[in-house]
Amino acid sequence: MNRILIVTAAAALLATAAQAQPGPGRHERPNPDTNNDGKVTLAEFKAMSGQRQEHLFARLDTNKDGKISKDEADAAPERGRGAGRRGRGGHGFGGMIMRADANGDGAVTKAELAATGDRRFQMADTNKDGWLSKEELLMMRQRRGGAGAE
Repeated sequence: MNRILIVTAAAALLATAAQAQPGPGRHERPNPDTNNDGKVTLAEFKAMSGQRQEHLFARLDTNKDGKISKDEADAAPERGRGAGRRGRGGHGFGGMIMRADANGDGAVTKAELAATGDRRFQMADTNKDGWLSKEELLMMRQRRGGAGAE
């Protein structure tokens, strides 16, 4: 009888662990709440976004001149999307990146890309309390078309 209980408990634990793993081709989202206080501050959000933006910038700035041109942005489809897929508003991935071109010079700098993180945080902070709750993060991810409700 004890063996049956142990085997059943072990099977339940393994099944739970398997369900908690990201699916094929998916990445586990990093937890932006680095101090685990249940609130994501702008500093925590920028730290998480900054890492992704650095990687994105390095990938898109193919000629390494410190800015992303429209041609560079259009040439690199977003990971997980086919080249023909369109982003929000009917623009391709390149169009979404180029919306960060704040000074209208036809290129996106690291500073301009970083400023998009600040704007995203402000838009996601729907109650304007200066931090993001789990619910606000989930709504932000859903608006971006990302998986958030799994």
